Amino acid sequence: MNPSSLQNVCLAFLFLLNAFTAQAQQVPVGQWQTHFSYNSAISVEKVRDKIFAGRSNLYSYSLTNHDYAIYSKVNGLSDVNIQFIRYDASSDNLLIVYDNGNIDLMKQNDFVNMPDIKNLNITGSKRINSVYFKNKLMYLCTDFGIVVLNPEKREVKESYVLQQASKILKIKALTSFNGNFYAATDNGVYMAAENNPALQNFANWTAISTSAVDYIFTHQETLFCASSNTVFILSGTTLTPVYSALAPIQQIRQGITDLYVCERDDNRRAIMTLNQDGLVSDSVFNINPNDVVETDPNELWEADEWEGLIKLSARKDKSLFNPNGVFSRSFYKLSVFNDDIYVAAGAELGYISAFNSGGISKFSNGTWSWYNRYVGTPGMDTVIDIVDVAVDKRNKNVYAASYGGGLLEIHPDNTTTTYKENGFIQSQIGNPGANIIFNLAFDDQNNLWMSNYSAPNQLVVKKADGSWQKFSFPYNVSEKSAGQIVIDEADQKWMIAPRGIGVYVLNDNKTIDNKNDDDIRLLSTGAGNGNLPNNNVNTIAKDRNGKIWIGTSDGIGIINCPESITSANGCDAELKIVKYDLNAGLLFQRESVNAIAVDGANNKWIGTNNGAWLISDDAEKIIHRFTKDNSPMPSNDVRSIVIQPNSGEVFIATNEGLVSYRSEAIEPKEDNSTMTIFPNPVPSSYEGMIAIKNLVENADVRITDVAGQLVYRMKAQGGQAVWNGKNYLGVRPRTGVYYVFVSNADGSATNVGKFIFHE
Repeated sequence: MNPSSLQNVCLAFLFLLNAFTAQAQQVPVGQWQTHFSYNSAISVEKVRDKIFAGRSNLYSYSLTNHDYAIYSKVNGLSDVNIQFIRYDASSDNLLIVYDNGNIDLMKQNDFVNMPDIKNLNITGSKRINSVYFKNKLMYLCTDFGIVVLNPEKREVKESYVLQQASKILKIKALTSFNGNFYAATDNGVYMAAENNPALQNFANWTAISTSAVDYIFTHQETLFCASSNTVFILSGTTLTPVYSALAPIQQIRQGITDLYVCERDDNRRAIMTLNQDGLVSDSVFNINPNDVVETDPNELWEADEWEGLIKLSARKDKSLFNPNGVFSRSFYKLSVFNDDIYVAAGAELGYISAFNSGGISKFSNGTWSWYNRYVGTPGMDTVIDIVDVAVDKRNKNVYAASYGGGLLEIHPDNTTTTYKENGFIQSQIGNPGANIIFNLAFDDQNNLWMSNYSAPNQLVVKKADGSWQKFSFPYNVSEKSAGQIVIDEADQKWMIAPRGIGVYVLNDNKTIDNKNDDDIRLLSTGAGNGNLPNNNVNTIAKDRNGKIWIGTSDGIGIINCPESITSANGCDAELKIVKYDLNAGLLFQRESVNAIAVDGANNKWIGTNNGAWLISDDAEKIIHRFTKDNSPMPSNDVRSIVIQPNSGEVFIATNEGLVSYRSEAIEPKEDNSTMTIFPNPVPSSYEGMIAIKNLVENADVRITDVAGQLVYRMKAQGGQAVWNGKNYLGVRPRTGVYYVFVSNADGSATNVGKFIFHE
């Protein structure tokens, strides 16, 4: 059917149609979003009417508008994992220093990256310990010397490398006093005249003391310095102690008249206020401080290790100021139910409990909520290390797998039930009381299957009627490991046997309680044995055609006949040869494949230690490859990937944080009746993708002008088609109304929409 004919059929009904407007969408197609935790902060600073804090990324709170702004690699930052932030009022620049020596300068809302130190070709540490501002210059104190930065010219002005007995001195801090620079080092305090033209020459620096010093600063016309536990006044060559901390000093900040000493360890956590003579005048406890800034003599803002950004009114009264975000910086596994994303924060470290209490974070309708001991979730005081989440579609009960604490069931009213040592869930062999549930999966009959790591019976099921059953596998090794579970189209259970064993497949012939008709097969390397690329299996996924994709520490194997895998005619894994770029080889050979997710168009998202790939449904083509260098991903070490079915947003969990990317493909619909177009109208300044969503699978989509002339034609990816807003000549159509005609292959499912291009 050509566009004109289809238009004639539908014109009679157009008066009934309204322009399709965008549903609430936070991220356009092809764009990124970050999802960081704000419950821990390493540094804090005041910039005019805003309080800035940072750790994984940067955020601010406006004292005037009382709102938050979040900054990340999506909108200006060049890196992740902030070490400290400091504001230079003379040049109006916020200095952002990262753990790896990278630097961003933020002026108003503009960012400039200065990677000079990060990119230095030197051996040893590039750590930047502190900064001293003077005469619109930034003196960066590093583990290899002093680097002088000119923020106005965006350049390194000069650097001083101080060596004593051929050993490079780590410069911890710098200040000036009475015309001299004073540098704090592990070897003591060194002094040099500010106007000396050869500060690069160590001979021009004089040792003032030989005691290790971490901080040095001028306050109220007095020269102070401090070690890890003592504050001194430095007069000439004499260090006079004025305050001895009872816990290691984390930071010292200057107020108008007072000094603030942040100190903490496992037994003591406090901010001690010292007067201009270095004597204690006040203190704040019940905090865990990393940094502090004074905004008013009676108001402090603290960067807290456990609670993020805290305001201390009257230096005592605590209030939290953190944007909404995921609870923990730990990301073990992602799960999705409808469009809700669940983050399991708990962990195991080398198959040993990590005692992580981060619990579960849930992302729903753009907002994060939490289940853990800190927000009063019953049962989470003892059930820790949550490693997986599944949701019962009947009653929305949330099931959480605990690495050691069994199975936790969280009801919508926030009551909980814990299952362990119930005759089915069992303790780890040789470790009584450790009930390790590793993974969860519901089948089509709403039976909940779970892997019971290192237990006598490794597969357990809580049936839909509330009864239980358990299964064991013929391990020939001492450790009966059990990992991820995937249920195929034939209702067979595929369970990873971690630590180099392979994959077990159970066919219970849909008779859970009858063990006599069960078939079990172990898949491993070698022809006839399953032909896996490697026995170290990390992840399994079922694609939209029912094929099973098995990710290992050395590539991917594809099972094309999963329904017959346990029979005599069962096939081995296909080790597919692909040609990416100019190189041909086995699919993801020599890559550790940690995660596989399947989108609405049957394309595969692959997570590895070297970034994330989107490959075509047949694996023949790379559609996208994302790394920390070409995207907002905070790390290349990808741990887990899930996809929101209705939005196509891909959530990628790395060892350094969680991000999401709005992809082109979504789950298809049964018909086109709920088709939507986004954005609509299309602003003149808009340069992103225009999405036509809620379509039948692989629909034919045609865009015409009001005269019926074809502007563009495309095929939907799953249930969504995206268009860059340009015709076949690469030109944006003129302002006006345009029609969208969609149809499935046989023309039985059609619809028409319209949108507007603005000037």
